Amino acid sequence: MGGDDLKRHFLLLQINDALFPIGGYAHSYGLETYIQKGIVHDLATARKYICRRLELSFAWTDLLAVRLSFEAAVKGDYDRLDWLENVMDASRVPQEVREGSKKLGSRFIKTVSYMDLDLPGSCFDVYVRRRHKKPTCHPCAYGVLCAAAKMDLMDVLSAFLYGQTSAVVTNCVKTIPLSQSDGQRLLASLYPIFEDVIKKTMEAGDDMLCLSAPGFDLRSIEHEYLYSRLYMS
Repeated sequence: MGGDDLKRHFLLLQINDALFPIGGYAHSYGLETYIQKGIVHDLATARKYICRRLELSFAWTDLLAVRLSFEAAVKGDYDRLDWLENVMDASRVPQEVREGSKKLGSRFIKTVSYMDLDLPGSCFDVYVRRRHKKPTCHPCAYGVLCAAAKMDLMDVLSAFLYGQTSAVVTNCVKTIPLSQSDGQRLLASLYPIFEDVIKKTMEAGDDMLCLSAPGFDLRSIEHEYLYSRLYMS
């Protein structure tokens, strides 16, 4: 690996880094509700929560949106990208999650615009102009940027899945709490789940996008009314 391939690899690492400044660390997506209710309270229940979230929710929402937006951007199908954005926005039932998604998408685009990536005239540039003053979700913006940078789709999905799961594990470590060693042990135990989730996401059609997961939605709605909160969602 060298030259442009290496640059693409480093860019992929950067935009999936926990320190990439879009505010992802401020959201728990209902996890804080599960913890306060005592449903998630140790290593075993944290793993159960993460596995179910990945397999029943994340695979069919954010991760599938990354794949579909990447493929649409490669084809230059901007009407389809608009459709994906509308579906993602309409499917975010909890208000905190819906507003949080818009903020993450907006900050992702704003941060990338300061990075001097030399992508004028690319599908990402066109996408940003078309989405001006319209809600933009993080998974779609991420997928389009990766397509514009000519990244490999499997690498794009793997990095996104790992980065988002790592953030959830970090939230578990801080709020349950768990030890740092247990957190890494938990993350490593999820590798087989990652493989299965990516396989399902690659095989899914449009009809699976935003498959309902009411339990996670209800916990996210309840989060708004918790007595004390560390996270925004």
